[in-house]
Amino acid sequence: MYAIVDIAGQQHKVSKKQKIYVHRLKAAEGARVEFNKVLLVDNEGAVSVGMPFVDGTRVAARVLAHVKDDKVLVFKKKRRKGYKRLNGHRQYLTALLIHGIFGKGEEIEEIPEEVVIVNPVEEEVIDTTDENMEEQEQVEETPKKKKKIAAPKKAKKAEAEEEPVAEKKKATRKKSKE
Repeated sequence: MYAIVDIAGQQHKVSKKQKIYVHRLKAAEGARVEFNKVLLVDNEGAVSVGMPFVDGTRVAARVLAHVKDDKVLVFKKKRRKGYKRLNGHRQYLTALLIHGIFGKGEEIEEIPEEVVIVNPVEEEVIDTTDENMEEQEQVEETPKKKKKIAAPKKAKKAEAEEEPVAEKKKATRKKSKE
């Protein structure tokens, strides 16, 4: 089963337990959101197309994280004029986990709080149970190693002064008689 839904002005093909990235939403991390602008629903071959939206169909999702997209370089140039500009842009995104697609009259059961969330930035699985969170906090508290301090520069200068320096001959130029 899949649906095509309008989220923040863009159309996305979604299915249950899918992770998608959309333009930044005004929802807190971990909040449940619903989208009712469903354009098409395919339920094992039975396709329902909306005019413009399918009546009563909703898509439920949970906000995983607010992240930034990869950097896109924008380069402008006008040839033979000496005009060049280079700008970078990182789009703000929201990672969503689709909970399900619900039709008219179907009740949305509560999304369980203990969901295994995938961190989209580092692609690591984070388990949100209490036991594992305590272990992660203990690991993070380990002290960092100190950097080694470089030797003072004065000792190097003193060694350089003790070495004998060969005298340089002055180059003289003979004046030609004219």
